[in-house]
Amino acid sequence: MQNLRKPQWLFMINTGPLVVLFAMCYGIYTVIHSLLPPESVVLWQRFGAGLGLLGLGTAGFAAVQLRREQLLGAVYSLVQIGVCSGLLALVVFQSDSTIPRSVPPWMVPTDPGLIAWTLLMPTLAHAVLVLVARFTPEGEGRVLPSLLLALGVPLGWWMVGGLLGLLPWDYLFPHIAEALLLLAAVMSTISFFFFLIRTAYILAQKKGGFWAGSGWVFRVLVALVMPLLGLAVNSGVLLNDVLGNIGGGIFGDFSSPWFYILAALNGVLLCLPDSPRPALRLVQLLGRAGLFGFTLYFAVVFLPFLPLSIPAILVFGVGFLILTPVLLFVVHVRQLGDDLAALQPHYGRRLVLAVLVGGLTVLPLYLTASYWHDRRTLHEALDYVYSPNYAQATRLDANALQTTLGTIRQHKERRRGMDFGRHQPYLSTYFNWLVLDNLMLSESKLADLQVIFNGQSRPDYQPAPPPTQQPADAPQLRTLTATSSYDARQQSWVSWVDLTVANPQAGFGDWEYTTKFQLPAGCWVSDYYLTIGQRQERGILAEKKAAAWVYAQILNERASRDPGLLSYDNTREVSLRVYPVIGAEPRHTRIQLLHKEPFELSVDGQKLTLGNASAPPVAAPVTTPDSSVLYLSATAKSRLPLVQRRPYYHFLLDASTQRGLPTAYAARINNQLTQKLPNGVAPRYSLVNAYTTTLPAGADWRAELAREPAHGGFFLTGAIQRVLFEAQQHPGPTYPVIVVVSEHFTGAVLADNFESFQSAYPESDVFYELNPEQQLLAHSLRAHSAVPLADAPRPGPAPVVRAWPTAAQPRAYLADNQQAELVLSHPQASLQPAATASSRWLTGLLLSGYSQWQTFHPESTDRQRLPFLQASFRAGILTPFTSFLALENDAQKAALRRKQEETLAANANLDVMEEDDLPPVETPIDGGVGLLLLAGVGLAGWALRRR
Repeated sequence: MQNLRKPQWLFMINTGPLVVLFAMCYGIYTVIHSLLPPESVVLWQRFGAGLGLLGLGTAGFAAVQLRREQLLGAVYSLVQIGVCSGLLALVVFQSDSTIPRSVPPWMVPTDPGLIAWTLLMPTLAHAVLVLVARFTPEGEGRVLPSLLLALGVPLGWWMVGGLLGLLPWDYLFPHIAEALLLLAAVMSTISFFFFLIRTAYILAQKKGGFWAGSGWVFRVLVALVMPLLGLAVNSGVLLNDVLGNIGGGIFGDFSSPWFYILAALNGVLLCLPDSPRPALRLVQLLGRAGLFGFTLYFAVVFLPFLPLSIPAILVFGVGFLILTPVLLFVVHVRQLGDDLAALQPHYGRRLVLAVLVGGLTVLPLYLTASYWHDRRTLHEALDYVYSPNYAQATRLDANALQTTLGTIRQHKERRRGMDFGRHQPYLSTYFNWLVLDNLMLSESKLADLQVIFNGQSRPDYQPAPPPTQQPADAPQLRTLTATSSYDARQQSWVSWVDLTVANPQAGFGDWEYTTKFQLPAGCWVSDYYLTIGQRQERGILAEKKAAAWVYAQILNERASRDPGLLSYDNTREVSLRVYPVIGAEPRHTRIQLLHKEPFELSVDGQKLTLGNASAPPVAAPVTTPDSSVLYLSATAKSRLPLVQRRPYYHFLLDASTQRGLPTAYAARINNQLTQKLPNGVAPRYSLVNAYTTTLPAGADWRAELAREPAHGGFFLTGAIQRVLFEAQQHPGPTYPVIVVVSEHFTGAVLADNFESFQSAYPESDVFYELNPEQQLLAHSLRAHSAVPLADAPRPGPAPVVRAWPTAAQPRAYLADNQQAELVLSHPQASLQPAATASSRWLTGLLLSGYSQWQTFHPESTDRQRLPFLQASFRAGILTPFTSFLALENDAQKAALRRKQEETLAANANLDVMEEDDLPPVETPIDGGVGLLLLAGVGLAGWALRRR
């Protein structure tokens, strides 16, 4: 204990946490400072100055004491207690002024008050421990006086509280009474902890007498009984009627049996008598050091709640359970010190310290290894489902994934304030940082992964119907106008489209305007403006998920702030959202389009023509500088040769269950094969469950299906994508007609559309479902793929298509539809997303070509996402991975920048919020919350103290 008086501890206990606290608060301040009134800015500056003075003063004092080779004394402790208590009082009483109600909560995901309490409490606790060490010499001290004084503090609170309740102190002397009560609360709380820890320390250092007799009662009580009792009370096993339904835990979710097992094992190891045999004592040291991480974790978790222990003792009578982790910490550290002292004469200092350090790293390393395994398992599953390598076969550990998904769901609920709920303090933060990159996994993806790999079914699943028109009372497009000019330098049109939207009636208010419109090939969105007040606010080109998150959070405020969002919904469909449209006030927004040829734009039923016939027609292919991407106008495409390919059935057989499938499928397939495709060739077969196994030509699909294990669910999305991938990568004289054979088509995991794969199906944009009634139902590949089409034709004669560049040596086939098209000159060749061109339009052609290439090579998403986004930002051209977002104030823009940094550092397949039909989740705008883990670093070093 005397070792804690060494000044070098201050760098770990005080300087480190204060640096983290300052950095986290500065990060919050940089986002919200533009929204703060002058008095709040002054408070932030004073708080920052106070932290700076405290940190620099303490570090300077520690340096001076080190040079003098002097220990910390009572004066240091009293000054530190006074300063830290004053800062915490300032944080508590000025919380409403520091973060005014005008600041949206989503911009402050971590309460500065909670951060301050978490990171200043180690300094306060250390100051109290220094006082205990200063006034309790080794081997001296009486237990009973300290114990009585400690118990007297709660009793004094009860008596003084009753007395003050009888007298009108707050009426006669309001300010004096408030100050005196605050001072009394602080001093009595510090005194309570001083005498309580002093009692524990005296008991822990006794070697005979009281310790050999009734002292064991204290050790069993603190090390074994009270930890188990505290876990039971926290989880509601005990006193649930008194505390109410706590939903997971008062201070966190510690309901896992492992917490009880570790608590019992830790208590037994600390209560066992020290073995006189050095070898067994060394084993005891290893076990006690290995479980010290458990003790340290709960000490750090409960450190900010220590001031609540006295009220909890008075109200519930169980406040001593809050104190248990700190008392256990004192006992555990003292025991490790005794083990070190006893073993060093036998084994030497180095070996004993090696055993100690090795034991201390057991739990942290095991936890990190477990979380890292969860990360690898999850990311492999996400890559397989959402960014697969279609050219490779993959198999995953479904059991490990199921465990990981369960852990993710457990950690998913975010804590609110001091109520941790199902959140595990610090562990959930560490898990979210290491496994989820500080983002989240949406319920939709969680359900997909469980269905795909574990065969679970969605309850009451129904295919989503096509969207209907907006209700009559929604904001409507009033006017649609445009101006176009031809840029001879880049040989393209520059058009500005102006939209005016308003409510249909003046009394309506606070609505969102949404619309979608199609753009032709060779047309890029290159700028965006939203009129806010009397100014035109230019949209910021940002990463798509970060922009959508910020927009959703602003809408969730319902505070009539003004964002506008422009993004791609699929390859050529653009979505526009403007909020709010209030009363009769019209909202104005502008969109700039770069396009190679004139075209007709249709928005909400209104049409206008962009460009005119003054520019020369585009009769020849236009290529990028490296000739990797081509733009073919309708005229240029019409000059390509016409060819007619031969179709073949590609049956996708649902192999997710094995109840008589070969026999059931055979009748349906044979009946369908009797209706031969004109000029058709032999059919192909793929077995589909969690994986897709395409059988070689001529294989016996019945025998293969009977042997196929039932891996997981029916992952139809992956199967269709792989068929389209092969068709696009290896264009030939035949093309697939996809037919899905399943007992439960609605239970399949099926994407909403395959619009981005359109270059792979030039002949037809439908696939078919062959149901148990032997009906052949058509489904669209372009939109709402789960919903059968009412009027789609059955498979028939193959339509003619255009072959590029020649019919003899084709590298791509194009639909003969009188529309312009983008073509990859070498479909199998890799594209570089960071390439540049001589004009913005050609740069847009490069970006659009890379987007098409990336659809068929999603395994490159994480590796090439950042260069692709940077190229999009430099050119100022919208892509499927970016969005234009117009914001009202600088705080929103700062929040967008912070969120974008977070999303770009994470796995591209993770989410920032739930689906659009669910309330947005307030995930942090920075990863700073993870720094709270460093609050325990200072305390961890206490285990390494030497006599």
